[in-house]
Amino acid sequence: MRESHFHQEWIDSWRYHFPECHIAKIPDTIKSAAARFMPLKPYDIYAVLCGKFYAMELKLMTKLQGFSFGMVTEWQVNNLIEVAHNGATSYVVINYRAPISERQQKKFEIQHKKFNSTFVITAENFDYLDKTTPSKSISFETFLGQGKFNGFIQQLDWIDGHWNVPMITP
Repeated sequence: MRESHFHQEWIDSWRYHFPECHIAKIPDTIKSAAARFMPLKPYDIYAVLCGKFYAMELKLMTKLQGFSFGMVTEWQVNNLIEVAHNGATSYVVINYRAPISERQQKKFEIQHKKFNSTFVITAENFDYLDKTTPSKSISFETFLGQGKFNGFIQQLDWIDGHWNVPMITP
């Protein structure tokens, strides 16, 4: 699966739960010589719901391994934090979608042969974890609620073909 498919699932989930919202993907920067004159993309997706602005950077993980903070650029984190400091809501959204070996099924106590789950971290919490975690990554165990920072991460469920987005909309 490509990250763009996850982006579309995410947008479709917002539209399913909130038909009145405005949500859009910011186009990727064109890869050409002229691109050096274009502004960098601040985040992947934004939404406006009932006058509230949401900014989101989405990532897809295809292996059950730790998530490196470096996968989100400093530029993106700074833009997400700026959004939050101006009264809006900003998230890093990480989708793990991977096959699971029998050993991993036992280790992580997962019954399915494929793992598909989305985790949401506010931009402020992501930045805090990045600055205070010596390993420079979040372990997969932490995403499953088994690590010391599990209170910072919210897991969303896939219900009837959509992500349970209302869990993260205040």
